[in-house]
Amino acid sequence: MLTVEENELLCKVGPSTPMGEVFRRYWLPAVRSVDLAEAGGEPKRVRLLGEDLVAFRDSSGKVGLLAEKCAHRRASLFYARNEECGGLRCIYHGWLYDTEGNILETPAEPAESHIKDHVKQTAYPCHEVNGMVYTYMGPRDRMPRLPELPWFTLPAENVSISPGIVINECNWLQTQEGNIDSTHTPFLHARKAPDGAFRPGGQTTQPFRNQNNPPSFEINRTRWGVRAVVRYPADDGAAFTRTNTFIMPVYTALPNGSQVDGKLDGYNLNVEVPMDDFSTMRFGITVQRTMPVSTTQRAYDIGEILPNGVKLVNRRNDYLIDRKKQKDGSVFSGLDWSFATQDGCVVESMGPIMDRENEHLGQGDSQIVATRRFLLDAIRMVQEGGDAPGVAVSEQDDNSFDDLIMISAVVPADRFWMAHAPEVTTTAPDVVERVLAVATA
Repeated sequence: MLTVEENELLCKVGPSTPMGEVFRRYWLPAVRSVDLAEAGGEPKRVRLLGEDLVAFRDSSGKVGLLAEKCAHRRASLFYARNEECGGLRCIYHGWLYDTEGNILETPAEPAESHIKDHVKQTAYPCHEVNGMVYTYMGPRDRMPRLPELPWFTLPAENVSISPGIVINECNWLQTQEGNIDSTHTPFLHARKAPDGAFRPGGQTTQPFRNQNNPPSFEINRTRWGVRAVVRYPADDGAAFTRTNTFIMPVYTALPNGSQVDGKLDGYNLNVEVPMDDFSTMRFGITVQRTMPVSTTQRAYDIGEILPNGVKLVNRRNDYLIDRKKQKDGSVFSGLDWSFATQDGCVVESMGPIMDRENEHLGQGDSQIVATRRFLLDAIRMVQEGGDAPGVAVSEQDDNSFDDLIMISAVVPADRFWMAHAPEVTTTAPDVVERVLAVATA
């Protein structure tokens, strides 16, 4: 459990809050490229870390992210004209802003006015890659280099951004902790498989992930996050082994990708971006290391989740829980919806900010406990004048993620789990030694 004070530290993300300052040391997902598809197209509202912003793609194709309220009389720039001259023009008095927040024109002022020379709109730098626009909201002198994470560095065809988003009406931490909770899937997401067992989605390809086969956990604390090596007992002393990996500050990697030569080549990322203390934007990224992504993640059913992420199946209608299906066992939870809605139900049911002082944790919560400690340490690092974990500010800082290793395999009792990872992920000479070092620390 966490104390009230620790919970407050981790959950509050607005400007000048300790956790908010940690988030502001990273390049954060802000908006999908598809939402700004047209150069000179309409702006899009963005809420990020408690700030109201507006994103736009100017007529040259460059993306900007500005504070939503005009510096003049505070009218919303969401309604601004995206003009051919390359900027947003406020419809109230015509002030014109470029992507960097510079005021280019103040046409309602006299020609000799110098307002535009000493007033600037808040603007955050953006970097667009592989279908996503990332932004940095922290101090400019601590701006990190772009991380060499696979979804930043791989070819575009190896990375796919989900066509749908989901907005959960709760704090970021409880929706992120759902991703690193490995033991809930045979329950919350379970459907009855053909053999009568409850398994995630009712699938039959992972028979050892069921309600009667609890796993054991090995926790690896890395430079950039927390990995759990989750082992389900299998035949002859082997273990069906999956890695569940939290990567600072908003990602959880889950080993659900395609196999190449019998080894996991890719994985899915659940991305949880704090909009404010009480709402979180969730979307997915699919990564394939050596081949193009062959299947596009489907958008959510519009009868369940609207294109803007708002859930039609929500707290106000009790998620349309089907008690008949719950009772007859066809859908264990009674929530006959996608995983995202099922997750949304339980994390929103905890309240806007979960009361962690009164929870009672077990072995299945090992990664959650380790991740909370990691986050509290990250807060202390930044408060003491250091950089956030896993970021590379100078050229001398480690910017590699070669120890981000994912597997999903039956591992014999006498083999090290990393032997089942594709070799492409273990090219650094010392990566095995580093993984072993954290595993035995």
